[in-house]
Amino acid sequence: MKITHIHIERFRGFQNEDFEVGSLLTAIAGQNGTQKSTLLGIITQTFTLKTEDSMRVEKPLCGGSYISAFKDKFRLSPTFDKPKGHEWTISFDAGMDDFTVESIKRTGDPNVRFWKKGARQEGDGYISFPTIFLSLKRLVPVAEEAKIITDDTLLTQEELNEFKQLHNKILIAQTPISSATTITSKNKQSIGVSTELYDWNQNSMGQDNLGKIILALFSFKRLHDKYPRQYKGGILAIDEMDATMYPASQVELLKVLRKYASKLNLQILFTTHSMSLLKAMDDLVQEVTKKEEKQPIKQRSFTLRRLMIRLQLNRA
Repeated sequence: MKITHIHIERFRGFQNEDFEVGSLLTAIAGQNGTQKSTLLGIITQTFTLKTEDSMRVEKPLCGGSYISAFKDKFRLSPTFDKPKGHEWTISFDAGMDDFTVESIKRTGDPNVRFWKKGARQEGDGYISFPTIFLSLKRLVPVAEEAKIITDDTLLTQEELNEFKQLHNKILIAQTPISSATTITSKNKQSIGVSTELYDWNQNSMGQDNLGKIILALFSFKRLHDKYPRQYKGGILAIDEMDATMYPASQVELLKVLRKYASKLNLQILFTTHSMSLLKAMDDLVQEVTKKEEKQPIKQRSFTLRRLMIRLQLNRA
């Protein structure tokens, strides 16, 4: 199952707007205040893992759950966010029906809730599909956390070896990693590295950000391997993916995301302010276009309020 199109009838500054979504990667860029993060939230809010879904018991390695948390995406205004003031429709491939979500009154709470339009039964509100939303909370410095719990056993040896390889490849680092430690605090769950020169307490924010993203990818891989019949893919949304990361490392990360999106049937959507990352997206589109002339690649740009560029990579 892949999202192909989003129509936002109304949601704050969005009014009767349409967007296409890349089947592998979608980048969203624009000036501050142009609702980039809101767009990520609208997309991911449509999904959950229902009680009867066997994958619901699993927890991502990056913390949280595969049920995209409302609190990570939206802070509602009792003044401006009113019932019936929000409506959007997600369209899919493979003949799946469109799914429309609207805002309705929440019992005993001045804020609204989002639910499938016309449905009120428990379990009808969302589509069952594993989703991870990586908010800016992942960028809270470890040094500012009051309490940290460490665990050296979270990853398998195979995952640990893959993590070390990805970490140094993306960050263009030469120093061998001696160990990797899972770090859990109030605001985040990530993974830190130690070498002969430093330990995880001295990791940079860029390393911390990357660790969280890699753990999210490994989380989907675990679902893929453990539930081969139930797993049909997933959605990974990353707010400000380039934050704290060296431009060349952003490009390397994009290459890794493309590989994992294809291998695990993921749709990865991210916001960015990085021209280096957007150019790398464009280069990927051009590269795939030349290699697979019979498999069309969509590359589009749009202007929406101040939202400037979206590039889509639709093939592996």
